[in-house]
Amino acid sequence: MKAAIKLSFIIIFLMVASFSNVFCQEKKHHDADVATQSEAKLIQKLQRANIPEYSWQILNTYPHDTSSFTEGLTFQDGFLYESTGLYGHSRLRKLDKNMNVINEIKLTPNYFGEGMTLLNDNIYQLTYQEHAGFVYDKNTFASKNHFSYAGEGWGLTNDGKQLVMSNGSALLTWLDPINLKAQHQIQVKAGNTPIPSVNELEYIDNLIYANVWPTSIIIIITPQGSIKGWFNIKALKPAKACMDCVANGIAYDEQDKVIYVTGKNWPTLYAIKLLQTP
Repeated sequence: MKAAIKLSFIIIFLMVASFSNVFCQEKKHHDADVATQSEAKLIQKLQRANIPEYSWQILNTYPHDTSSFTEGLTFQDGFLYESTGLYGHSRLRKLDKNMNVINEIKLTPNYFGEGMTLLNDNIYQLTYQEHAGFVYDKNTFASKNHFSYAGEGWGLTNDGKQLVMSNGSALLTWLDPINLKAQHQIQVKAGNTPIPSVNELEYIDNLIYANVWPTSIIIIITPQGSIKGWFNIKALKPAKACMDCVANGIAYDEQDKVIYVTGKNWPTLYAIKLLQTP
């Protein structure tokens, strides 16, 4: 009798495990399908607005920590700075070009790290749904200030004077770096069509480069909100069927004119350059 009961439990366990495996596989394919559909729809909008697509080439590759759920990336004075997400795993890092960690702090488990930028020797970092931003000393990572904002925090960059923030919609908001109050907003558009899910941001030569979640497309936005170009880095994405490993992270080396791109949990950071001038 005991043996029969034990056998029944084993059979039930195997059935549940098998069902769970099938469910996970179906979810992965569903997530991949959603990302593919989102990308196709975005490309249609960009093409209908006659916005040019740019080609690019790889200049170099560097190892990227696959435990880094990249949310923000920037480059300054020969160092990369990276903000990563997920509750209990969010952190802020300074890395050299060989991807060695020079400095690092971890956020408390109740914060999901998001976009990040450097301005005036300060590091500014957003969080996802906690309505909280943090200001650190660039050199020591010591906490200097914190601020709050309405809505979600996604991407963050700066134009040399003010911070520029995305929140997952088609809106970009300029913030005063001193009092952290909103100054003005623009709507990102392809022609007359708003483009939502604007994510990680990088200010490059008076234009804003932005990942569009959950696609592999980076759009190039004027300070007025119109999209003047785009490129697709899908070829760089690891061969993994999931939504979480989306392209995310844009940094710019102004001196060498190099764009760095990566993604969430990607094994590689890529140095690329566009083959046309936006």
